[in-house]
Amino acid sequence: MKKIVPNLGGILTIIAIIFTRYIVSKYGENSRIIIVTVALCISIIGLIGIIYSKKYLAILWALAIAIPSIVMAIGIYLDNIYISSVGFLLIFILIPIMIKYKNEEEK
Repeated sequence: MKKIVPNLGGILTIIAIIFTRYIVSKYGENSRIIIVTVALCISIIGLIGIIYSKKYLAILWALAIAIPSIVMAIGIYLDNIYISSVGFLLIFILIPIMIKYKNEEEK
């Protein structure tokens, strides 16, 4: 299973890019906010599923990833590149923190 995950992630990324380009070409630039909103709704449903399974540490990590996505969605909705950039930078700030705590947890 662990060997499939990187390939699956790459394939899903390519499919998402193709889907986004198709939707934007068909419905225009304003459809990007709809795509981001749908992605956030799917993320929230996933978070609810993790809460239901009572894996509270996993929900903390998933929420840490969801917060930059929410900030970027707000930036896209307001058509503000600076807010979107803050959300994008939050990802790069949170990744080392998450890796550090994950390594400490494994010890």
